[in-house]
This record gives sequence, structure tokens and C-alpha cells, in this order.
Amino acid sequence: MWKHAKYLVIDEVSMISKSFLAKLSRNISVGKMVEGETPSSHLFGGISVILCGDFFQFPPVACAPSEALYFPITSVQHNHKNSLTGRTIFKEFTTVVTLKQQMHVTNPVWQDFLHHLHFGQVQECHVHMLQTLVLTNPDAIPTDFESNPWNDTCLVTPCHAVQRIWNETALQKHGRVAKKVILVCQAENTIKGQPLTLSERYAALMKQLGSQSRQRKQDLPDIVQIAIGMKVMVTQNVETDLDITNGTRGTIVDIWLRPDEPAFTEFQPLIKLKFLPVCILVKLDRTCTTQLKDFEECMIPVELACKPYRINCRIGKGNIVTRTVQRHQFPMTVAYAFMDYHSQGQTIANVIVDIATLPTGWSTRVSLPMLSGES
Repeated sequence: MWKHAKYLVIDEVSMISKSFLAKLSRNISVGKMVEGETPSSHLFGGISVILCGDFFQFPPVACAPSEALYFPITSVQHNHKNSLTGRTIFKEFTTVVTLKQQMHVTNPVWQDFLHHLHFGQVQECHVHMLQTLVLTNPDAIPTDFESNPWNDTCLVTPCHAVQRIWNETALQKHGRVAKKVILVCQAENTIKGQPLTLSERYAALMKQLGSQSRQRKQDLPDIVQIAIGMKVMVTQNVETDLDITNGTRGTIVDIWLRPDEPAFTEFQPLIKLKFLPVCILVKLDRTCTTQLKDFEECMIPVELACKPYRINCRIGKGNIVTRTVQRHQFPMTVAYAFMDYHSQGQTIANVIVDIATLPTGWSTRVSLPMLSGES
């Protein structure tokens, strides 16, 4: 994979930690090694590296604040070797290119606000402008949520519970108003191509309940609800060449069911499928990929993803054995509401942002610069 690579572009650099940068350089250097030749003494195996992003946005994930690349090393004794190496690597970047043309935000008022916010120089006029956008403010700009475009606007929130309730309600409304059947897709779990036994299903459930929340977010969902015309978001990097990546949003335009799927009438609002569909056709909101043959512009097929995981189950007279379960499911979710970190880098013309009391460590400020000034 790395044999012929000459350039590496790392986007959203604010989320990269010192330790991660050090491990990345080391692993790529290993990938560039050629049997029988002397390993390269250069960082990243000699690949030219370009860092892109804004250090005013999200910090490194799941690590100490001091792991940020720009954070100076204060004490060698209290810093891990990878952290020291990562900081040294970061200091090797001496050429800086500043982008001055704003490509996302076109509203001049919002542009001015974001410029001052970026440098911590917000003025009273900016605060007043924001207050007119707060729905609970008596002086808020009147908004008709029954008319276009606000009747179909997404919610950005830092709270998973709010996201779940909003999506459930919005999907039910879509099915009722558009008179579309909501199809329930249950994940298929198999071991060597065979369905799980009762004891294996129990072990899989215990595995899921015992997983950390961070791990559960990376797993394929147990249930996915889909409907034609529904807004969806891809939750994993499936096919980067087709822009089917984590956070990609779009609208379902067709669902290809299995030929042996039992027939159903459209008078039923909610139907649990017996088999997972063959694929789901999604029209992306934004894409850089070329038009696929036999498909409309921006339309891509999303196929089933497969992710293995291991379980420990009891068989016979108490013997514990390890089994590998293959889970098949569509890596997508309802997208009438999504988490604030999924708004990173997106341009959304009209949006509702949840600014209620937030979980510890989060700030509404990170959501605002990533959304369009048309909101």
C-alpha cells in the first residue's frame, strides 16, 4: 500500500495527538521498508507530509489536553516517549500556508462574527446577533418551522439522547407525511455462515452490554430503520473512493430488497424485514466522486458492511470456547439530527443547533464555525 506513496495529507490536524503522530511516522516508515535495502532514516519513511486544519477546532480525542501538537513539552520525566517524539516531529514542519478565502460561509455578517470568534475578539454586536437566533429569546427572528426550508432542517446536538429522540420522531413524521413504509433491518450475526445458537446469542448480548461506549459506537448497529426519502448518515468509512465515509449525509432514493423477501402492503407503517436488503441507493448531499454508470448524479449504492467480533460462550459441561461472529449490517443511521462532531467540516445552509446545558468538556463554540452563515 505504501510502496509508491509520495505524499500524505493529514486533515483535521487539531485532533491529532503527539503520540499518534509519532506512531504514524513509525508505522509508515515500516510500510516503506524494502526487503534487502537499508531502512530510510527520514520521518514517515521519506514521504512528504502536509498537515491541514485549524487548531481552534476539536482537540485530540480521548487523551490529555497536553497531547495537542502545539502544547510545549514542560517536563521530560512526565511525558511519554511517543509524546516527546511527536512534539519533535511537529516542530519539523516549518512551511506554513494560510488560506484566506472563505469557501464555506458566504453571509458577510456571519463571516465577520466567525473571524472575530476565531481570535477570541467577539464584540457586543456579535453577541446581539447571536441572541436574535436563539429561539427562546423574545427578540428572536420569527421563524416558520412549517415552511421550507425550516420544515426539513437538521438538528446538531452534543447529546446522544436528544439525537435519538429527535430522529425517532422525525422518521415517524416522514413516514406519516410522505406515506412511506419504514423498514426495520435486523443485523445478521453468523459463525462460519451459520446462525447463532441460544448460548452464542446470549454470549453476544453480554459482549455488547460489557463493551465500552466508545467501542459500541464503532460497531455496526443491531437495528437500522430505513425508508425511501429518509435522510441518512453513513457511520463508517466504507468506500472512500466513492465518498462513502463516516459523516457522509444523503437521502435514500431506492431500496433493493431480496427476491425472496415476503410481500407486504404499503398500508403497514412499520415492517420488520425477514432478510437484509441487497443494497440501498443514496443520493449524497455533497460528493466529489464522478457519476457512476447507470446511476443518477450524486447517487451511490450502499452495500452491507461486515465486521467480526469475538465472544466467549459456554458449551457442554461448562467448557468456555472463543467464537468469531461475523455481523452484517448497513453502516448508516437516521440523520435528521446528528452529533456536533459529525458537523465537522460540513456546510449546512439551514440548521438548528442545540445550545442547552452540555456534558462536561464540550463547548457549543466548536459547532458554530463549522456551519454555514445562512442559518
